[in-house]
Amino acid sequence: MRTIRGSELRTARTKARLTQEEVARRASVSVRTIRHIEHGQVKTPRRETLTRIAEVVGWRPADPPDEPASAPDTGPAAQEIRVLGPLAVLSADRPVPLPSKQRALLGLLAVQPDRTVSHEEIADVLWNGEAPPSYPQLVHTHVARLRRIVEPSAGAAAATVRRISTVRGGYVFNSTDVRLDLCRFEDRVALARRTVTHEPLVALDLYGQALHCWQGRLLHDLPQLWHHPSVVRVAQRHIDVAIESADLALRLDRPGFAVEHLRTASYEEPLHEPLQARIMLALAGSGRRAAALQLFAELRTRLKEELDVEPGDDIRRARETVLRGGGAPEQRVLSAIPAPRSPRSRMSGPPPRAGTAGPVHPAAAPAGRSPSIGAPAQLPLVPAPFTGRAGQLTALDHALLRRHGGHGSPGIAVVHGPADIGKSALVVRWAHHRLAEFPDGQLYASLQGSMDPEQRTVTPCTVVTGFIRSLGVRDDWIPDTPHEVTALFRSLLAGRRFLVVLDDVETASEVRCLLPGTPGNAVVATSRSPLADLETREGAHSLGLGALTAEEAHELIVTHLGAERTAAEPGAAEELAAVCGRLPLPLRRAVTELAATPSGSLAGLAADLARTAPPRPDGPHPAP
Repeated sequence: MRTIRGSELRTARTKARLTQEEVARRASVSVRTIRHIEHGQVKTPRRETLTRIAEVVGWRPADPPDEPASAPDTGPAAQEIRVLGPLAVLSADRPVPLPSKQRALLGLLAVQPDRTVSHEEIADVLWNGEAPPSYPQLVHTHVARLRRIVEPSAGAAAATVRRISTVRGGYVFNSTDVRLDLCRFEDRVALARRTVTHEPLVALDLYGQALHCWQGRLLHDLPQLWHHPSVVRVAQRHIDVAIESADLALRLDRPGFAVEHLRTASYEEPLHEPLQARIMLALAGSGRRAAALQLFAELRTRLKEELDVEPGDDIRRARETVLRGGGAPEQRVLSAIPAPRSPRSRMSGPPPRAGTAGPVHPAAAPAGRSPSIGAPAQLPLVPAPFTGRAGQLTALDHALLRRHGGHGSPGIAVVHGPADIGKSALVVRWAHHRLAEFPDGQLYASLQGSMDPEQRTVTPCTVVTGFIRSLGVRDDWIPDTPHEVTALFRSLLAGRRFLVVLDDVETASEVRCLLPGTPGNAVVATSRSPLADLETREGAHSLGLGALTAEEAHELIVTHLGAERTAAEPGAAEELAAVCGRLPLPLRRAVTELAATPSGSLAGLAADLARTAPPRPDGPHPAP
C-alpha cells in the first residue's frame, strides 16, 4: 500500500461520513494521529496503522482525489511562510529566526501577496505612525535584510526568483515558488466553489482543507498589524469562508464538521451574530444542545453588557430551531440559516463568473416540528378541603411574585417546619391558585429528603433530567454530565415563566442545582430545615410553618364534620385539636375517620387518641 496523504484521508473520511473521533475509535488509534496525518504532520506513519485507517474509511490507492492544478509546490526544498496564525518562516521544515522589524515587514508584505505595498505604508507599520525623516533609506535597509532571509541564495533560482521585488513607489511580495498558507487557503476555497454543485462532499472536504490552514488569529504575534486594512480584510475573509463551509455542512447533515472551524473563526469576532448562529446550529446538530443554548445565554449577556443590545434575528432563529429539536436533521437547520449576504470576497476581486459556484446558502425549508406537547402541569392535587393559612399564602405571594418589580433573579421561597405541619399542602394550594402567573408550565418533584438515605431513589440529577424530558427534549438530546444537564435546563427556562416546586428537600445544594437562571421563573421548596445557606447566597425567602391556630383547627373540624355536629359537643373540638397538636395532617386524619362513623363522638375520639398517642411535652408547635 502506498502512503496515504492527508488530503486523501480527509476526502475518504468525508465520503464515508465519519468524524475523526469515529475513525480513531474504529482503527484503534488516537484522534491526534488522525489529525496529524490529515494535516501532513506525519512523515512516515506505520504501515499497519495506515492499513487499519484505510479499511475504516474505505480508501483505495486506485481512486485518489484530484489535487487542484494551482496547488503550490510542497517539495522539501520549498520555503514555507505562514501568516494564518503566528508568523513563521520555515526552511527545510525548520523555523528561521527573524528580528522584530523584519517580522512586521514580512507580515505586512505576505498578507497582501503580489500587490504593491508603498514605502509610506511600511514606514507607518515599522514606526507606529512616527517614522523618522530618513525612513526611505531605513525601509530599504530593512527590506535588504529581509531578502537575505527569505530569498533563494544558490543555483539558478537565485538569478530568476526575487521574493521581494522593488517597484515604483514600494515593494511586492512574490508568492511564486513559496509555500504561503494564505495562497493555499485561497486555492482550496476557489476549488471548493468550482466543485460544490456536482460534488458537494468533495467541496466540503476542500473547505475543510482551506480552513485547516488557520492556526489561530491572523498574525497572532504582531498586534501592531491587527487593525491594518489588509489584515482586517483577510480576517473577514476567514469568517466568510467559515460561514460558507458551515452552511454546506449543515445542508449535508454534517454539523460536526463545522464546529471546529466555526470556533476558530469566532475567536476574531466573538460577537459576530451570523457566525455564532451557525455555531449554535452545529453544536445542536452534533448532539450538544445544552452547549448551544449555553452559547446563546453567554452571547446575550455579552451583547447586553458590551453593546446594550439584544440578540438579532439570526441568533433568535437559531435558538428557536435548537429548542424545537424535532424533524429531519436538514429541516431543523435550513430554516434557521440566515439569509445570504453579499458573496463578493474582499480579497478575490470581482464576483464569480457565470458557471462558477459562489458561496453556498441553502434555501430555506420548512422547519421541523417536534411532537405536539402541552405545557407541563405536574402539580399534585390540593388536599380538599383546604382551610386556614391565609397569612402564609399572602407571604408566598410577596416572596414569589415580586419579580414583577424588576428583580434580576427568579423568586425563591423555602417553606420549612416539622413533619405533619402541612408544608406540601400549603405550597400546592398556593401554586394551583397562581397558575395564570406561570403560563409556560409548572414542574414538580419530591426529593425524598425525609427518607432514609439508603432508600432514596431520587437525586437532583434525576429530577432535572425528568424536567427536561417533560419539556419535550428527546433522550438522545440530553447531555451526559450533570453540569451540562443543568445548563440545558436553565437555557430551556430562560426568558420564560415557569414555577418549580421542590418538595421534601434535605439540603440547600439540592435546590441550587435546580434553580432557573433568569427572572420570570419562581421556585418554592419545602424542607424540615430552613436551608439558611440558600437564603444567604441566593436571596431565598424563608417561611417557617407552625401548628394551626385554634381558630384554624376549629375551622378544619367544622369543614369535615359540619357545624351542627361540632356544636353538639362544646369544648370537645378544642380538646381533639389539642390532642393532635393542632397539626393539620393528624387532625385531618382523625376527623376524616370520625366523619365515616356517624355514631362516634368528638370527646370519645379525643380520649382514645390521648390514651394511644405518644406524649407531647412541648404541646402544640407554635405558629410563627
